[in-house]
Amino acid sequence: MDQLTAEKRLTLAYLFCIVAGTTTSVTTGIAWGHWYRTLDQCVGDRNCSCIIYGQHTATVFLGGPQAPCIWTTFGPLFYIFFCIGLTCFHGYRVLFTTKSPRMRTTRSVMAKMELGEAVQIQTITQEVTSSLPRAFWVCVSVLSVFFTVYSLVHFGIYVDGYYETCNQYRKTLERLLSLHGSALPVIYHRLTCQGVFDFMDYMQLDTGVAYRNGIINTGIALILGVASSGISWILFLFASVLNIKLAKAGD
Repeated sequence: MDQLTAEKRLTLAYLFCIVAGTTTSVTTGIAWGHWYRTLDQCVGDRNCSCIIYGQHTATVFLGGPQAPCIWTTFGPLFYIFFCIGLTCFHGYRVLFTTKSPRMRTTRSVMAKMELGEAVQIQTITQEVTSSLPRAFWVCVSVLSVFFTVYSLVHFGIYVDGYYETCNQYRKTLERLLSLHGSALPVIYHRLTCQGVFDFMDYMQLDTGVAYRNGIINTGIALILGVASSGISWILFLFASVLNIKLAKAGD
């Protein structure tokens, strides 16, 4: 793969990563901001306002520790800034510094053969970008691999926290709906997490010191955040492979 094609693909990968990271931060922040007062009912100074890693108790449903929500909401900002810088860099090189072919050289060579055949050779200069030093690609490869691991950890924590809240709220639904017997498998085995969060949106009561401003689709907000986080990881993995190939090509 030539450098111009690779830089075009890297520009798109970083651009889509900005969109995915922003989506993760915004949707997670909306869900967290909507629920943090209602779920923060822990005794003492402990903060349990997070919509992920929620906990079922015999009396109320508590949110998870604040740290996971801070991580899932603001964690993408680090790689968003990284991607903005490289999107601008590669995008500028692709759009404005590409060396276009200025002329087409055609040369005819007459071969001395029995039938007097003529062979025409055409040489065409292709579009290219100026070569970047190998040190650049090595540095960017290291950073992109770091953010690949970083985004994978972010995605893993988000998915784990999402399913933890979902499974814990199934127990709360059992109590709120007074379910027993053959109805329990419906809650624990048939009801999807989207359905669980739909119940939560309408059945989770506000506290005396907190009032939610309307009703949001918590399940959609969280699944968008989870999906966007996973897409960011895939994009960084793709960018890392390209950067490493370009670094090796500079040997």
